[in-house]
Amino acid sequence: MDLTYLKNLENYYINNPKISRIGISEQQIEKLEKELSIELPKAYKEFLNLAGDRDNLLGDWNRGFDQLSWIQEEIKESMTDVNLHLKPFFVFAEYSRDQALFFFLNEGENPSVYAYYEERIEENGKEVFYIKFRNSFSEYIDRCINEMLTNK
Repeated sequence: MDLTYLKNLENYYINNPKISRIGISEQQIEKLEKELSIELPKAYKEFLNLAGDRDNLLGDWNRGFDQLSWIQEEIKESMTDVNLHLKPFFVFAEYSRDQALFFFLNEGENPSVYAYYEERIEENGKEVFYIKFRNSFSEYIDRCINEMLTNK
């Protein structure tokens, strides 16, 4: 897969060959898209291809490729429980079934990343269920890389 957005991630893995990672084939990504009837943004497909089944960047967040369909169901159920209805989105990581990182599916090839909290968080003096966490998926991954390099 030709990289447009996650060249820093590719370089991170090249420069740190001892870091364990397992990527997903383009065919597996296409199969997931067909199963979910969605088209994933290019930046996220690049992530899946580089390290979508195992990575060291996202810490304790549940994001395994084989669990992505289940994660969508769990977080959509959580959002329904709090009466939150959003335009089409995709959850790429969840934590404890009540927190998630996601992007909207209509925001282009490198969408913003949002954080969802079932218990609500404060944003600009208001309690909300989700906030814009990063301006793009690639920015989110770059910050994860920087944290890993800082904490070495």
